[in-house]
Amino acid sequence: MNAAEKSCCDTRERIIDMASGLLLQRGMNGFSYRDISEPLGVKNAAIHYHFPSKMDLVKTVIEETHQLLRSRTAEFMAYGGPARPQLEGLFEYARSQYELDRPVCMVGALSVVYEELSPEARKALDRFMSDSVQWLAKVLRTGREQGEFEFRGGNESKAIAILSTLQGARQLARVHGLKMLQVTFDQIRTELGIEEDATAA
Repeated sequence: MNAAEKSCCDTRERIIDMASGLLLQRGMNGFSYRDISEPLGVKNAAIHYHFPSKMDLVKTVIEETHQLLRSRTAEFMAYGGPARPQLEGLFEYARSQYELDRPVCMVGALSVVYEELSPEARKALDRFMSDSVQWLAKVLRTGREQGEFEFRGGNESKAIAILSTLQGARQLARVHGLKMLQVTFDQIRTELGIEEDATAA
C-alpha cells in the first residue's frame, strides 16, 4: 500500500470511528456529515467519497461494530473456556462506553429509527443483534454447565433479558451516574448465582 492509499484508508477509519461515537451519543438523526468533517479537518466531499449516503455510513458502522464483536469472541465461540471472564468483559465494555459518553448500544440507538433504515442496514443490524444474543447465550450455557452460573430459564431468553437490562442501565447511567451500571452488574451477578466475593479469572 502506497502513501496515498494508506492516507485514504486512515481517513475512512477516522470517519467510521467519529460516526460511531456520534451515533451512540446523539442517534442516527442527531448528526450530519459536517459534524464529522469539521473535527477531522476534512471536507464533506471526502466523506461522500467513502460513503455516498448517510445510510451507507450507518451500515458500515454496524458492520464494523459487528466485526469487532466477532473478533473479540471468536476464540470462546470456537473452543469455549471459562464463562465468567466473558461476562465481566461485557460489563467492562458497557462501563467503557459510559466513560466515552456513549449512553446507548448500537441496537438501542437504531431501534427508534428502525423503519428509516435501508433494507441492507436493517439486515446488518439484525445480524449484529442475533450474533450478540448467540454469543451471550453460549456464555450462559457454558457457565451453567461448568458450575460458574446458576439460574432458571433458557439460555437464550436469559441472554436477551441481560442485554435488555444493560441497554436500559446505560441510559439511566447518563442521568444518574456510574452507580446505575454498577448496581445493574451486581444484580445480574446475583441472578446468575455468582457469589459477591467471587472474582473473575
